[in-house]
Amino acid sequence: MIRSEHSIVHYDFQRMIVRPDRLRRGTDADYVAAAKQMLRIYRDGIGDPRQVLHGRIETCLNRLSGCPPRRIAAFCKLLDDQSEYLSNRKAALQLRRQVFDFAADRHPIVEHREGIFDHDVHQVRSELAKELGRTWPEIEADLFSDVLELQRLQAFDSEWTPQQLLSAYNVAQTQAALYRATRVRIDATDDLKTIVRHAKLAGLMHRIDLIWSAEQPRYRFIFDGPQSSLRQSTRYGVRFAALAAKLLACRGWHMTAEILGPRKQRFRMELSPADGLSAALSAPDAFDSSLEADVDAAWQKAPVEGWTWKRESLLLVRGQTVMTPDFTLHHQQRGLLVYVEVVGFWTPEYLEEKCCRLQEFAGMTPSEGHAGDTVKWLLIVSGKIESNLREGLADLQLPMVSFDTSASPQTWIDAIG
Repeated sequence: MIRSEHSIVHYDFQRMIVRPDRLRRGTDADYVAAAKQMLRIYRDGIGDPRQVLHGRIETCLNRLSGCPPRRIAAFCKLLDDQSEYLSNRKAALQLRRQVFDFAADRHPIVEHREGIFDHDVHQVRSELAKELGRTWPEIEADLFSDVLELQRLQAFDSEWTPQQLLSAYNVAQTQAALYRATRVRIDATDDLKTIVRHAKLAGLMHRIDLIWSAEQPRYRFIFDGPQSSLRQSTRYGVRFAALAAKLLACRGWHMTAEILGPRKQRFRMELSPADGLSAALSAPDAFDSSLEADVDAAWQKAPVEGWTWKRESLLLVRGQTVMTPDFTLHHQQRGLLVYVEVVGFWTPEYLEEKCCRLQEFAGMTPSEGHAGDTVKWLLIVSGKIESNLREGLADLQLPMVSFDTSASPQTWIDAIG
């Protein structure tokens, strides 16, 4: 991610909205060629100091009309993040001591010998290189390798295309706008488990509400920091930014962020897949395991009439504890909603944790269900699980079937009762 000093945002004081800086294919088409040149600068710049590379990027972008300094600095940061620079503070400090001690014994050192000044700089460098067993250019390159601007590029292995670099810039500016966010709301209908997982990884406090509509249920995630209403802090904003990058790989979501602007006025920023930002991450896997994929394939092959089958379409929430059943079965006429949990062949510890989680959520009464439906559970268990490990699952007293690829899903419905 880029830093706050690289952020460019446009404030609309009439609508009180924030628009992060964004390069567009039509109006900013010249940046494609510039991005190609910037990538070439880094790929051909192995061994060059960071400040030299940044100078070349500045020269490249200054040719474009209206390119602000912050945009230049942001591109430098993005390219640096894809780079590996040579830096060894301890070695640089030791080398400086060797060079300065060596030079001190020959002080004064002059450009050309004259009179009593018989130590010229070229001779001293040659003698020093011989003593250290290195060439002077090598010594000079490492002498201040602990200074950020003087660190030399060691590797640039990025496979970015020019379009991907520009896309990374747009994402980074959007993330940077969130640094000043105090509250974020996400409405989502898909990839719910992925959103919850990344919110927890980001260390965000959250509240989850279920909102029913005529089409399908959606979930509202409210993220904020405990001190966001007391004082301005980018601590949670950085976490919001990290979550936003993960969201871009998901489907069916809409983000509304409350952002602190000039004079501490509160602005709004909207973000959704419709903005066309590309994620650096791949989309979530279709299934968490091959067993889940096999179970889904078995249903798709022989679906039972009257029943609707969906994967990870609902969240069960109790306080800060969240569970996403692997699948749901819904029979509208019967008013019956079935949470389907697939239990694969794992360790005893995994099964114990699974049983504890199921025990907690399986006690939900119909009033805690959804849209007034009667709630039931169904466990689809791998046939590879040993009989002694099934005992914990049996103690849950939930309908349970052993999965067999040749069995009809009708047997699952029969087990529900």
